[in-house]
Amino acid sequence: MKPGPARLLALLLTATGLLLPAPTASASSAATTASAFPGPGGYLHRSYDSAGDAYDYSLYVPSGYDPGTPSPLVVVLHGCNTTADQRAQSSAFNEVAEQQHALVLYPDGDAYDRLLNGRCWRATTDPQGETRDHGDAAAIAGMTRAVAGTWNVDTSRTYALGMSAGGFETSMLGADYPDLYAAIGVYSGAAYGHGVTGCAGVYLPTADTADLAQRAFAQMGPRRRPVPVILFHGDADPFVPYQCGLQALEQWRLTDNLARSAQGLPTVPAQPTRVTDATVPGGRGYTVAEYGGLLEFWTVHGMGHKWSGGSTDPEVARFGDPTGPSASAAAWQFFSRHRL
Repeated sequence: MKPGPARLLALLLTATGLLLPAPTASASSAATTASAFPGPGGYLHRSYDSAGDAYDYSLYVPSGYDPGTPSPLVVVLHGCNTTADQRAQSSAFNEVAEQQHALVLYPDGDAYDRLLNGRCWRATTDPQGETRDHGDAAAIAGMTRAVAGTWNVDTSRTYALGMSAGGFETSMLGADYPDLYAAIGVYSGAAYGHGVTGCAGVYLPTADTADLAQRAFAQMGPRRRPVPVILFHGDADPFVPYQCGLQALEQWRLTDNLARSAQGLPTVPAQPTRVTDATVPGGRGYTVAEYGGLLEFWTVHGMGHKWSGGSTDPEVARFGDPTGPSASAAAWQFFSRHRL
């Protein structure tokens, strides 16, 4: 008998050394101390009810937040066996938010995600269930709206970024909620609706890219539009194969071209309009491929399944690689060029 998606995910997490002990309550609370989140901003914990399911989330509020001025909001999704607090600490996105006066929402899963799904978002194991107004996607959108309803958020500058399982989920959000998120970021993730099968450990061509692109476009419905996407992937990733990142890029190029064609706009070419090679001083080399300002693909050479340019804190060292370019800064630079 072939293992199901959830079992396959657990086996591959174990094989790649990424199945870590589940965080304890004390460990989770320790990650929210002042030393873990330096700076003058506030770091809050809240809960959200989505159709009877209880979700927790964390929110960073920059010290420069002005209730009289709308602030951008970035939603940052963690990966499997990771908490919202660990993603906040390891990504160092709060430092970017402090500089840019942006709110940052870090969602956590419900009891099913935490106890039965390895803290993975359900886009990995049940992408068919991640539709508009259903599943984790609906809960994340609900948390986004709840924050916007409590704080003065610029709803034209709301974005979503996720790594690993969070990247799988963010691909779903881009098609489920193109009217909510002005742009998305997919980090070590996969194409819309792909799921973990064929994109964990060893790449297997289990899904047709053009079909996934068409499904994403259909899911947008009357809200369809070209969605700006920035993608990141280490070319030595042992968990989510680099080919899955490239497939996500092609899927979003095709989906955006369907939306652009419907609007009578020229399509995005298959070849990048600009390619830049660079190296972090004393660190990793990387390549940025740009596609007409609508898509970007960042390849970090020699990097595994880590957040590039993340925190140097040894407490979260297993989640990040500070020798790479800052994915948080790059994502913000891309997001800041796009509005609804």
